Amino acid sequence: MRLTQGNYDLAYAENRLEIGAIHERIGLPVKAYLGMYNYYLRAVATRLAEAYRDSPRQAWSGFLSLMKLTFLDIGLAIDTYINSRELTIREQQEAIQELPTPVLPFREGMLLVPIIGLIDSQRARALTEQLLGAVRANRANMVVMDITSVQAVDSKAANHLVQTVEAARLMGATVIPAGVSPEIAQTMVTVGVELGRMTTVGDLQSGIERAEELLGYAVTRTRTRSQAT
Repeated sequence: MRLTQGNYDLAYAENRLEIGAIHERIGLPVKAYLGMYNYYLRAVATRLAEAYRDSPRQAWSGFLSLMKLTFLDIGLAIDTYINSRELTIREQQEAIQELPTPVLPFREGMLLVPIIGLIDSQRARALTEQLLGAVRANRANMVVMDITSVQAVDSKAANHLVQTVEAARLMGATVIPAGVSPEIAQTMVTVGVELGRMTTVGDLQSGIERAEELLGYAVTRTRTRSQAT
């Protein structure tokens, strides 16, 4: 009823935006919202054709006016969907950036750094400071940096990660990035990151095994008591 009252002022727009926000909040799919309007327009078109059977031009003119109002309403509602989704994504990204990146002593002389989420330039700088501080504090010779769960890396962050590896090397520690995805590898190659002095492996287990090998650890399997008997 509000759609055809003829008053399309700021209050009307705010009302439609509020309705769109409610639709997004309750999880109403956009395709369902559009489907409802499709049903509505088809129903109204049928009623107009019946009411103005002797004046099809008038029926068509009324239907075009209703279409104009409907698309205005749809545009306002879709704006709220997009704005709410973008706000949710920004909040998630900020929450991920605020998560501390743990630097875990794994073995004597060896650190494990699991990284989750997006890596931008700001987070890469914080990671560098934290990692270099942990290398000094733990007198580490080897660092396994697990980036399996990293979703994306921009060009500046990719260069910063390489600089982190080089800075750790100057402090006497070798950094092994583990779990490099095809997307991250392509980003590094595209921006011309120098990978010649960096040892990378496909997964975390391979990274730990490589680090243990470089540190001189030998892992052997011992028989349990049941196997011995």
